[in-house]
Amino acid sequence: MRRNRLVLLVLWLLSLIGISLAGGEITYGIFFLLTLIPVVSALYIFIVTQLFKIYQNVEGTNLTANHPAVFSFVLQNESFVLFSGIRVLFYSSFSEISGLTDQTEYELLPHDGIRKKTDIVCHYRGEYEIGIRTIEITDFFRLFTFAYRNPEPKKVMVKPAVIHLSELKSFDLPQSSLRESRLNPTEADLTLREYVPGDDPRMIHWKATAAAEKLMVRERIGEQQEGISVLLDPHRYGTAMEDCLPLENKMLETLIAVNLFLSGKGIPVETYFLENGLQSCEINRGSGFDGLYERMSFYRFDTEYGMEHLYEEVMRKAAILNRQAVFLILHEWDAKAERFAGELNRHHVSVTAYVVTDDEVSFENDLSRTRVIRIPTDADLSGVM
Repeated sequence: MRRNRLVLLVLWLLSLIGISLAGGEITYGIFFLLTLIPVVSALYIFIVTQLFKIYQNVEGTNLTANHPAVFSFVLQNESFVLFSGIRVLFYSSFSEISGLTDQTEYELLPHDGIRKKTDIVCHYRGEYEIGIRTIEITDFFRLFTFAYRNPEPKKVMVKPAVIHLSELKSFDLPQSSLRESRLNPTEADLTLREYVPGDDPRMIHWKATAAAEKLMVRERIGEQQEGISVLLDPHRYGTAMEDCLPLENKMLETLIAVNLFLSGKGIPVETYFLENGLQSCEINRGSGFDGLYERMSFYRFDTEYGMEHLYEEVMRKAAILNRQAVFLILHEWDAKAERFAGELNRHHVSVTAYVVTDDEVSFENDLSRTRVIRIPTDADLSGVM
């Protein structure tokens, strides 16, 4: 294209020199012809932009990450002019279209069209634009290329993928179902701890309370605890979609996979998250998963919320201290997470933290009941969990 413009410029200059030296009808004709070529090219591009139509469609408005959907588009020439040198460029950051490339040039006869049908795969959960992003038009003489954004982009809502795990290697399910005990597991009231608002008043040990001068409650060692809690980091890290979507997608995939696996084992699971205050979704005896999945599909991470807010809200609910275990779905393992895990460990609650990050994770604290597992944003969950 640059070469064509250079050739045209040289010919135009030569014709101008010819006019200056010799003149004549032929020389003037060549000069005016060469002068009109760029004008005709620009007029052609203008006509195409006004009369060229694009129609695109995706079967279904709610798609699932990493699951193919049928995608089709139509390029339509609604004029009397032959359209040539038309390229369509696709959104490629978050989705992939099978069998089509940006290098294909289309030629459309007058009042004719081209229809393409293939598959599209959206890689991440979230709401974003897919399909045709930009149209490039090149004139017949290949002097100029004009690119403009698709005036009617296709926006879809992509739901997170549902990953079925055959096992959860990072969580010792049989041992975690019972509190640890050095004594007969059928005996109750073997340990005492300080009263926490929300504890059953019937479990207050009055003799120990009188001796300690503060409320003490009995713990039942060997008694099965009440299900499992899952906490989701609500913070949006960064503002660019290229940074947010892969991270948030993998966090939600992890959360859904954990809930699906545990509920499949008959273990009650309650997931806590922040959305206009503390919210929760419970799965018990197989029911409730669809509700959780829908909530997580449309959940919005927020730069105003931090994991410390969720820790504070959850600790006000004493029920979390009576769980079999707590799962944390985080972006980073920090001092706040360590303190929270340590507090749960002191109440005999094991903690499994899934840290979704492409960076290394440092875990040096001696928390015997805590495991920290790093999950890269492009990881296969069945391989790391």
